[in-house]
Amino acid sequence: MLSSLRLRILMITLVVITLALTINASVSYLTLQAHNEQQVTRQQASIAQGNALAIEEWVSARAAMLEAARDPVIDNVPLEPLKQLAESGGFIAAFYGQTDGSHLSSDGWKPPNDYDPRQRGWYQAAMNQDRTIVSLPYVDANSNRLVVTFATPVKREGRLYGVVGGDVAIDSLVNQVNAIQPTPSSFAFLSSGGETLIAHPNTALTLKPLSQISDTLPPAVIGRLSATQDSWEAIQVDGQDKRLSATPIAGTDWELGIALDEREATAGLRAILHSSLITLLIIIAVTALLLSLWLKRTFAGLERARDALDDIASGDGDLTRRLPEQGRDEVAQMSGAFNRFVSKMEAVLIDVRTSSESVHHAANEIAMGGQDLSRRTDNAAASLQQTSASIEEITSTVQHTAASAKEANKLSQTASEVANEGGKVVANVVNTMEDITHASDKIGEIVTLMNSISFQTNLLALNASVEAARAGEHGRGFAVVADEVRKLAGRSSEAANDIQKLIEDSQTKVNNGTTLVCNAGATMQDIVTHITRVTDVLEEINAATSEQSEGIKQVNIAVAELDRMTQENAAMVEESTTAAEQLKEQADHLAVTIGSFKLSQHPPAPLTLNSPKALASF
Repeated sequence: MLSSLRLRILMITLVVITLALTINASVSYLTLQAHNEQQVTRQQASIAQGNALAIEEWVSARAAMLEAARDPVIDNVPLEPLKQLAESGGFIAAFYGQTDGSHLSSDGWKPPNDYDPRQRGWYQAAMNQDRTIVSLPYVDANSNRLVVTFATPVKREGRLYGVVGGDVAIDSLVNQVNAIQPTPSSFAFLSSGGETLIAHPNTALTLKPLSQISDTLPPAVIGRLSATQDSWEAIQVDGQDKRLSATPIAGTDWELGIALDEREATAGLRAILHSSLITLLIIIAVTALLLSLWLKRTFAGLERARDALDDIASGDGDLTRRLPEQGRDEVAQMSGAFNRFVSKMEAVLIDVRTSSESVHHAANEIAMGGQDLSRRTDNAAASLQQTSASIEEITSTVQHTAASAKEANKLSQTASEVANEGGKVVANVVNTMEDITHASDKIGEIVTLMNSISFQTNLLALNASVEAARAGEHGRGFAVVADEVRKLAGRSSEAANDIQKLIEDSQTKVNNGTTLVCNAGATMQDIVTHITRVTDVLEEINAATSEQSEGIKQVNIAVAELDRMTQENAAMVEESTTAAEQLKEQADHLAVTIGSFKLSQHPPAPLTLNSPKALASF
């Protein structure tokens, strides 16, 4: 989701800062909350204790005045001390109930005849507790004011004389309690015995049960709170959360309760929390702005490197592009490394481009040379086919010559036999001479044929030598064989010439045979000799023909081998040409690939085909 590194760094930094500030604010808030809790509790307890002390002083002052009147009412006429007590103590009326049932009042009130002070609650409470007591508040019937009665037993040396009491309005206490207001929505109240309200901002609750303050008020909570210092109870009054605390009033069974408004008590804490949140948001916003600007400036180099790499990777890479190297940070180091990498890659690609051009040129030359060699190989193959056909003709001719030589040998043997018998059958000389004439003519034809064969053989051998010379190194063996054939053809030609001469001589002699009949014996002897020579020559011709046949067989083998090698060379030339074409295509493809990059206009010196780098590129 966060694909940008800059955005991830920004988000992580903001998260860390937010987390750190949140933790710091939370710790500060919790610390401040605990401190505020202590302060609020202490403040509430301090207010309660201060006002409770004031109420205690008010109560103790009235009790002290009342107690100070005990001796005067014994020693003097009781009415006078009662009047002084009422005037100085602010009592509505001071009264004295004696043990005999009599009753005196500072205001001159005359009780009815059936009135017995000893049966009154204030009298019995003081007697039973043997101390100064404060009665439950009540509404005075005459003044319609909230009044309490103070009463203390009058004793001397263990003897009880009666009980002195006084009614006093508690308007000042009620006003004092109603004035206790730690916060605008907070209030205080005064209760008696944890059950009855004495003072409350809502006067309608006066002398009403304490439970009417709140439906959530637990039973006996005032007694529990007044027994424990700095404790409070959470209640709800009219739907608002309050902290209820209670402080006992010494010398009475009263409790001063304070209901502190929870929301107003923690208003400062919430204000600090709100300001902390606003400060946190402002710090995060400012940090995000400053960090974003800083990251944008810092990542500008990275973005340039990214764009350059993307440009190179897209196939239209500009390898002449360089990144600015500003500063000494990691971005500048990366830019420097990128520039060195691009420079090295550009040098390599320029070298590859030069090598590809050399390869392309060499491939063209190889392809052209291969095509030329292919044409020459085809020509050599055609020449070899012609040579093979000529050798086949020579073979046929030699075979025919061999057959003719055998026939001539047979004829010469026959002529020899005839010549041997010539001396015996001189009478048949004429007939024999005619036979010899015919035989000589036939021999002449044979010799003519031999001359023709020798000439053709010599011509074929010459052609074979020429073809062998054109074939070069591969035709060297064939040239040797052709030379031997040519020599044999020359010997055959010489022998044929000799035979021709002999035949011509024989014909001359045959033509003159008629005139030389007389010399038939000697002539026949000469004929026998010449025929013997002819036989020898024919044997030589036969041997030469056999040698020619063997030589021609070797020539056939050599020509066949040469033809096979020529075919293999043609196939290799074809493969070489194909490989050269493929190499040319690869060089063109490499040139196109290199051409997709923008390189410097001044490449390094091109590599030659003989250089190690050029050879290594192949």
